[in-house]
Amino acid sequence: GVSLEKIVGGDPYAYWSEFSGQGDHAQWMVTGLEAKPDGNVYVLGNSMFYGGPALRQYDARGNYRQTVFPPPAGKPVEDVKGWGINVRADGTYTLQSESRWARATPGRTLLSRSGKALCASLVPSTGSDTLCITTVSGRASGNQQITIGSDGTLRKNEIATMLGGERLPKNGLSGNFFSALSPDGKSLYVSGLFAVDDRKNAETTGFWRDGQVWNVDLATRTTRVFFALDEKDVISDTKERSVSSIGHGTATPYAAFQGVAVDTEGRVFVCDRQNKRIAVLDKEGRLIRAIPVTFPDAVAVHPKSRTIYVTTRFGNYGGNGELKLLKFSDWTTDDAPTTSLRLRDGIGKFRENSLLAVAEDKGETLVWVAYTTLPVRIYRDTGSALELVKDFYEAGPQRSLDLQHMQVDQKTGDIYIADAQGFCFRLSDWTHPKFEPCMQDEKTPLKASSIAIDARSRHLYTHFQWGAPVYRWSMDGEYFQPAPAGVLEADQVVSLPGRPVPVGGFGHATTPPITCSWIFTGLGERGMAIGPGGGLATLGVLPDKNHRSDDYSGPLHYFKPDWNRTPWKPLRFNGFGGKKPRSGGIRFDPRGNLYVGVYDGETSNVPQGFEKDPDFSATTGRIYKYAPTGSIDGGDLFPREPDAPQKIYDIHYGPLAQQSRNPRFGVDGYGRLYYPTGQQPLVSVIDNEGHLILSFGTYGNRDSMGGLPGDLVPTKDIPMAWPNSVDSTDDFIYVSDIINARILRLKKTFDAVATSE
Repeated sequence: GVSLEKIVGGDPYAYWSEFSGQGDHAQWMVTGLEAKPDGNVYVLGNSMFYGGPALRQYDARGNYRQTVFPPPAGKPVEDVKGWGINVRADGTYTLQSESRWARATPGRTLLSRSGKALCASLVPSTGSDTLCITTVSGRASGNQQITIGSDGTLRKNEIATMLGGERLPKNGLSGNFFSALSPDGKSLYVSGLFAVDDRKNAETTGFWRDGQVWNVDLATRTTRVFFALDEKDVISDTKERSVSSIGHGTATPYAAFQGVAVDTEGRVFVCDRQNKRIAVLDKEGRLIRAIPVTFPDAVAVHPKSRTIYVTTRFGNYGGNGELKLLKFSDWTTDDAPTTSLRLRDGIGKFRENSLLAVAEDKGETLVWVAYTTLPVRIYRDTGSALELVKDFYEAGPQRSLDLQHMQVDQKTGDIYIADAQGFCFRLSDWTHPKFEPCMQDEKTPLKASSIAIDARSRHLYTHFQWGAPVYRWSMDGEYFQPAPAGVLEADQVVSLPGRPVPVGGFGHATTPPITCSWIFTGLGERGMAIGPGGGLATLGVLPDKNHRSDDYSGPLHYFKPDWNRTPWKPLRFNGFGGKKPRSGGIRFDPRGNLYVGVYDGETSNVPQGFEKDPDFSATTGRIYKYAPTGSIDGGDLFPREPDAPQKIYDIHYGPLAQQSRNPRFGVDGYGRLYYPTGQQPLVSVIDNEGHLILSFGTYGNRDSMGGLPGDLVPTKDIPMAWPNSVDSTDDFIYVSDIINARILRLKKTFDAVATSE
């Protein structure tokens, strides 16, 4: 058996990392911030750059309380059925998932925008027991909303219309969704949206044109225009909008009107970017005050005074902008802020807006501000200043948030993680564990989206980016140094557009360029492994005249080490996986046997509860074993391709998506295989003949700690949401849980009895 010894990660404050993906190629976003009457504050955003929405509850001062989504374990099945679940044979549930090209998202509701790595928005609602979620604007079409329990309950996925009465424009709505609840809770004010034409220019006429605030009757969903700029003043052309005070760009949309707020008297405050002001409107929509502000983005009102808080934001995709927080002590008289805080620069790479909320605790006013790259800060309004109470980025020190691809150094027990944006981390101190970036020197990070460890020769092999070779590094020491792998033959190097060509000397590039799926939601690396004797096996296309560089499948190649020339020569296993193998995960055992994971369409013995889940059968693969055709000496394990696999392990290994989110498995010195079944969630150990030794795992979000300190939601088995990589040493099993963004270390309690042949 196993016993859970340590969990590293699962940071409840993590919504963003500087070390894990940038720009519109990474789906970081914070899309929801709501302060409830009971003092709780909710934050909605992605917990990693390729999806995985996290909806969490905090108290007014930012102390973590619970995760609402993914929902907690242990609830009655009827209370979570609406999320889309599979009920396992033991009566526990796990979330159904989407794991196709760019997806690794639990749940099939609009919260995760159908698994497209995007994230819905929070809409303010009355009461403290429910939350409203919508998808209206931005990169997902639709005009939908659902109501969920603030404890993660969703008994039925009942989708309702968000904006009713008028048909949405044919191209959907651009911009960002801002909303504010009326004092009586009967209507919702909406701003930040606008229709666009076929050229993506803002519409200047029609019900959904730019420069308007709408009011939605929550009983009937009837939508009406509450306040609007004159049609002749609306700026349509994108270039003209970009140089105007709106600052709109194709990658970073801004509306003429951004944020909206309502005070207890029913007055409406609108961030009017076009006119560089906060427009204050009475209940009838008449302008009663204009407060000068350039680039206003979000606005919030103090519930018991005339104080308002405003964020200003500008910047385009070049990241040349800035985010500020302003305080106006008395909106009736102030023409300039009494307090101004610069929050951060580099604004514009991410298109989502900033968010504001005001909470109260023990007579103190606490101003919450959220934005993708902050991600959340809380300030105490002392009257004369805004004092920082909590910075989520500092409160949550975890920087490695993409834990898809994890491997353990068999000699030291150190964990290495290569994330899909090329950041490589090492975890070496298990007494005080921390994910530390791997560095070439004090200033230069080691870039890797795929890794392989040669524990015997003390080399780390890395691959990063589409169309790059595999590099070899010396791994003992503070920094990673290039480790020459042979005499560089420049005329043998295949160059791709934009890639430098080596010119001579000894090279640490061991292979020609290898492709992987592109970086939009993370590089879709399939894996590589080092065999005894130093041979290298890789999964991925080697582009040449016969193989396109945009082919992201996973054919198998073996490279015999050759000190006389680098890059080493490949041997392709033409009989592996068909024309375009959907592979993922590859390892050697000490005898030179090669093991490869692949989806072959032969999923059998579907577990109870998963029979009606099409994604399980469509992504669950098996592991193939190939016996060497040569010898370990000199790394010549495969002078020729094997005629057939020696064995196919008929197991549930996966999910193996078409291009991204591929799992990893481990093989120990006794030939035992350790592999994940991400969707169950389950980790299994089999001997070399395929006999089950043990399996463990049950669903749990980050609040389930398996009996360790901080266990808010106890479970009977080891809690996981999506195990994706599994590896082992003689004493421990290691599991990466990519939805909870944490590493589990489990102590082995079974005997070493299996052997490999």
